Amino acid sequence: MEKYIKKIQTLMMPLANKLSTFQFLNALGRTFQILLPIIIIGSFAALGAFIDIPAWQSFIANNGMGTIFMTVQSVTLSIIALYVLVVLSYIYANELKINATSASMLAVMAFLILTPTELYTSIPTEWLGYQGLLGVMIVSGLVPLLYKFLLDKNIYIKMPKGVPSIVEDSFGSIIPAFVIIVITVTFSQIIGKTSFGNFHNIVYSLIQQPLTGIGLSYPSYLFIALLSSLLMFCGIHGSVISGLLTPLTMAAGAENLVALAAGEPLPNIITTSFQLFTMPGGFGGTLGLTFLLLFSARSKRLKSLGKISFVPAVFGINEPLIFGVPILLNPLLLIPYLLTPIICISVSYFSILSGLVPRLSGVEVNWTIPPVISGFLAQGWQAAILQVFLILITIVVWYPFFKIIDRQAVAEEEISIDK
Repeated sequence: MEKYIKKIQTLMMPLANKLSTFQFLNALGRTFQILLPIIIIGSFAALGAFIDIPAWQSFIANNGMGTIFMTVQSVTLSIIALYVLVVLSYIYANELKINATSASMLAVMAFLILTPTELYTSIPTEWLGYQGLLGVMIVSGLVPLLYKFLLDKNIYIKMPKGVPSIVEDSFGSIIPAFVIIVITVTFSQIIGKTSFGNFHNIVYSLIQQPLTGIGLSYPSYLFIALLSSLLMFCGIHGSVISGLLTPLTMAAGAENLVALAAGEPLPNIITTSFQLFTMPGGFGGTLGLTFLLLFSARSKRLKSLGKISFVPAVFGINEPLIFGVPILLNPLLLIPYLLTPIICISVSYFSILSGLVPRLSGVEVNWTIPPVISGFLAQGWQAAILQVFLILITIVVWYPFFKIIDRQAVAEEEISIDK
């Protein structure tokens, strides 16, 4: 087993370290963290507007709350790509050590040029929502990179010494802005003469839809979850990998909300809130281990650890267990650490696929909300019951391994007392 662990480290650590150096991935993760309040507010506004309960629909129709819910949803989720565009390009420009305000402004300009509009009238919200999300990510990545390239090559207007920095930055962005607008206008005109019609149709048809079909399939989702857990086991936070699915799961959730509003069958099993069922208690599904440490441990050290880690574990944070047991690089605990996510993901996926549990509404529920409550918010009482069942599974899977480490800890404590 020790050789196996060393082999995992040898294979995974270079990949993990390489991914952690990707500035764009770091910026992408921070962007969705910053926008989480907007996403959650918009999700619950959509649920409030569209939930299919006749009494509730009658109530909100009579007092005008339906219009309020729809308005909130329309200025949050319906244009989420616009928020991502501004924030992501700004954060990524900061990562590149260039003027973030100018880069963000130029990214917005480029995006709007590439977006079909009704001149002086409107911008279609179709491409400002989840359908335009991947296009936004492309623009938010390429515009700051091009801006930095031009600055590195000294292709900008230089101001004399003593000029205020705000003036210097303004003039310094003129030539990059001109280059970016020429490129985007030219590209937009060329694409406009093809059957695709615009940049967004190319991205959505050729990239986003195929990626969604692959990335949100059961095997792919399971693979990403296991890879994330392996990274965490090796000491690299699993969000380096799992965050790559966020744009796809968010788009899938938005599609479910649209279907819910139209009274149609929900199309997607895996949305962002599906993560509420995959690993109860954090990476590796360690909530069951926390219960065992708290209520069944004979070892004083492990029982104390159970008391310390219980509250964080309920909120999906399991670093106290990872480093306290420790699970990190512990050959014995690798088995339940990987087996628990496999079982939980499989049970959740096929419970929803079979119709035993309804498909998730698309509401974005934060992973830090405790189980049962989060399941109820994501779908209803069936999802809450599923979470209870999954917690019981984590207890069963972890139990034999818990007994082993508890006995070892007790033996170590007895030896320490004898000395």
